[in-house]
Amino acid sequence: MKNRKGLLLISITTIITFLLWFFAGRAQGLVPLERVRHIVAGLALNCFFLNFLLSTRNKTLEKWFNGLDKLYVHHKYIAISAIALLFVHALLGDMLKTSEAVTIKTATGGLAMFLLVVLVGLTLFAKKLPYEKWKSTHKFMIIPYGFGLFHAYISSHIPLLTFSALGIWVGLTGLAGILLAVYSIFFHEKSQLNKKGTVSQVKRLSPNTLEWEITLEEPFQFSKGQFIFIKVFQPGIEDGAHPFSISGGDGNKILLTTKVSGDFTKQLHDSLVPESKVLIEGPYGLMDFSQGKKKQLWIAGGIGITPFMAYLRENQPDQKITLYYSFNGSESGIYKDWLSNYQEKNKQFSVHFVDTTSMPRLSFEGYTLEEDTSIFLCGPEKMTKSFVNYFQKNYKDTDITYEAFKLR
Repeated sequence: MKNRKGLLLISITTIITFLLWFFAGRAQGLVPLERVRHIVAGLALNCFFLNFLLSTRNKTLEKWFNGLDKLYVHHKYIAISAIALLFVHALLGDMLKTSEAVTIKTATGGLAMFLLVVLVGLTLFAKKLPYEKWKSTHKFMIIPYGFGLFHAYISSHIPLLTFSALGIWVGLTGLAGILLAVYSIFFHEKSQLNKKGTVSQVKRLSPNTLEWEITLEEPFQFSKGQFIFIKVFQPGIEDGAHPFSISGGDGNKILLTTKVSGDFTKQLHDSLVPESKVLIEGPYGLMDFSQGKKKQLWIAGGIGITPFMAYLRENQPDQKITLYYSFNGSESGIYKDWLSNYQEKNKQFSVHFVDTTSMPRLSFEGYTLEEDTSIFLCGPEKMTKSFVNYFQKNYKDTDITYEAFKLR
């Protein structure tokens, strides 16, 4: 059963914000349009607060949103909602003729709006911006938030520096938002990116795929199927923390399998050498195959095979497992031989290979899903969500766990 606490968190804070601004506006005798304008501004500030909260990558919040990938989807749409609300707020100001004279009140609001549009625009649309530079744009979000809070306090027709329900709520969420932003910008990596290791082995499995082993200074507990954020300290390799699924290991050592898909992964493939130091944050992810039912359908696309490999390498599962492994070209089917050999030794496990360069794309139209089957999916976002939608539509009570992680 999927956890609904994340949606409940968003709903409750939004409802509280709406009601407090609504009734405060009525109490102050504001005209309806001015009251709406204040409510919209309050909801925008709440979106800021929620975004900073979600950016902490808190493990409890990860569970509430059914995985970090889903949490980041909500993070994205909350940011878009903040921009939309601020546009409406500004439009209502024009309608009420409150923006004719340029004062510190209007200037701070306009500056907050401008900075937010620029930063969120870069976040959403700067696809070619190097990852670390793209990521650094998030650090500046605290600036428009600060201006927005200041603008709210000095321009609101509803007194906020009072011991009222609205004043307390805006004060608490505003302070929390600032503190969460400061934590995310200055302290998150120092406190969470703290597991030390050394690259102990490097294998180039294909012209675009790398398998590397990391020996850890202290034992590292993870469930097979989880992923980590890792930072590599080697000249010529970008020093930002990037997420990768764990493809094997026993806790003292872990394996990562990475495919060239950007600047960082290309740098790894071309130049990573043993003895390089790393820092690790995590683990994250809720793909725990041991919690699935006795019959399981696995679907992997490309490098999405890695969490499944982590489980198979360390287990002789007693579940009945059917794996569909889709890849683009024989060089991308990096674990095809290993899986074929594993299938021969384990009668409970069967694998179907789909090479899209010579075969039709993987489809489950007409597929009969057995009762009491858990489904696990990992792969490209478009493929994964397409299959999730298909199974949810045709098998409503099916247990589905998936990851379609996308940072941008």
